[in-house]
Amino acid sequence: MQTILERMEQVGAPPPAFWENDLEMGLAQIIPLLKDPEGMEEWTNRLTGRQINVLCESLGIACAETLKNKRIALKAHDGSLIPYRLVDHFAKFKSKTATIEFASEVLSKDLFERCRINDEEFDTTALLFAIYSLDPDDLRLVYMMHKIQKSGFARMAMENSIRVPQGSFHEFLQPERVKDVLKAVDRACGDQRIGELKEVILVDGRSVVFIRRPERPDLIIRTEGVVHGYRPEWIILDFSADAKRLNISSDSASVPLEIANGLASVWFGTECEYKNESLTTYTRQLDRFLDLIKDDQADKLLFVEIIHKNSPLQGGCKVSLSNAGSIGESVRHFEKVFGSITSAVGDIKSIKVLYHEKRVSLIFEPMDDVTDEFVVRYSDNRLNVRERRSFEELMRKNHGIPVLSTEKRHKGPARVH
Repeated sequence: MQTILERMEQVGAPPPAFWENDLEMGLAQIIPLLKDPEGMEEWTNRLTGRQINVLCESLGIACAETLKNKRIALKAHDGSLIPYRLVDHFAKFKSKTATIEFASEVLSKDLFERCRINDEEFDTTALLFAIYSLDPDDLRLVYMMHKIQKSGFARMAMENSIRVPQGSFHEFLQPERVKDVLKAVDRACGDQRIGELKEVILVDGRSVVFIRRPERPDLIIRTEGVVHGYRPEWIILDFSADAKRLNISSDSASVPLEIANGLASVWFGTECEYKNESLTTYTRQLDRFLDLIKDDQADKLLFVEIIHKNSPLQGGCKVSLSNAGSIGESVRHFEKVFGSITSAVGDIKSIKVLYHEKRVSLIFEPMDDVTDEFVVRYSDNRLNVRERRSFEELMRKNHGIPVLSTEKRHKGPARVH
């Protein structure tokens, strides 16, 4: 009797390494589910009409039949459905935005529209079935785009003014050249961990480098006992076209920055360092903004939380006001009775605004040795890429406030030589 892996190979599915290494899916936990005939039938019964139509088209099953007959026909091809059940598992908790945007680029317009539910919603599992059918390897790219959508990015800029070399920075980022820098950083760190280049892609004119590296010791429990290893860290380096600006997503602080500095140093032909970007906002701008949101007059933003470090209550204790909806009326009432908690910007630990039905934190970070200047940072990881751009534009255009991610990166002891 054929094993699940043999049946997958027979229908042309990618090898186990693709699912486990590239997509980071644990086949040991999934394969037992695939062995159960009743489980496969139940899964087929749960498929939506859009998913069934995509599968029938992908497997060459005539699609002129009723939905009931299509479902019956699919059950007769249960061996061919095995990889699609893995795709269905892959679809769980993946960014809808990443899936939709990628599908819109690679699928035909007709197929893309047939996966649409309404003006705003798509059947993203159906889209992933179609993407897999077109090219299974594209799931790797969807996974990376998912990482971008779900990650916060530290905003960095080149410390010194440097002349940009002739040529294309994206073309400069050849795999072997990037791997050489990774090896140099690994040697300098001396922690016996090896960074793995996963991909370099072009997104909206920016070069995005994906690296996976062991971050900290971890373990997993299997039936045979505990297996020791490292927790994987995904490092995303999002370079501007000229490499003078950089966004970094990572768990660790120093190693990703060293990698970016190393790539930039080779590209510019001189030692380079990126620094955390700092954009100034003045107290009077923040006062105007707080007055607007307190009076529920800020377009597209609702004031939903404030944490004050030194309240006007006796003893100056910390005060937190929070609600699912606007707290504007509550703040106005509090200030009428006890005194202002929005006038002293430096005493505000953080506020939250509701934007696109997501609670976004804003932190007013004082500039060093300056009492009237702040850097406004926000929790960009709560928003997808498109929402981040629109939020930043809204804050800049409507309120004159440039906002940066709360993420920061700092140089560590490792150096590239």
